[in-house]
Amino acid sequence: MKIFNILSISAIILVPASIMSCTSNKNTTKEVSKELQFEVVQEAIDKQFNSSDSLYIFPNKDQSKILYLSEKKKSSVNPVNNIAFFVYDKELNEIIYQNKYANATIKWLNNYQLSLSRKYGIIETQDGDNVKDFIIDLNTKEVTEIKKENNKSNI
Repeated sequence: MKIFNILSISAIILVPASIMSCTSNKNTTKEVSKELQFEVVQEAIDKQFNSSDSLYIFPNKDQSKILYLSEKKKSSVNPVNNIAFFVYDKELNEIIYQNKYANATIKWLNNYQLSLSRKYGIIETQDGDNVKDFIIDLNTKEVTEIKKENNKSNI
């Protein structure tokens, strides 16, 4: 009978202790993952962006990817804006696309595509021929110019 009581007490103590150790390992894993994410993103920011420029962060709708955008605003010395950006994939924990453009804007089109609008030359109106729109597919890394014919174009 004493052996049975000792085994019962041991089981009561060991089971909750092992459960607690599992939950603490999960928390540690999450913390390590966030630290790795921070390191990957911070390294890319340091390499890609100028510290004096504005930094914007835009997650996609399902929060799986994040667009980091740095924009150098127009000035009297430089009448066009310059953007540099990269897309960070949270699941892969890596930068999946990066680029720089002059006189452009970029935004999410959907969870895996970006919409890029580039302005060429001196702009009189937004509807001019010198404004071109593109779709950047993050899965294939293809940049497609949006035309009536929907032809592909390399930038």
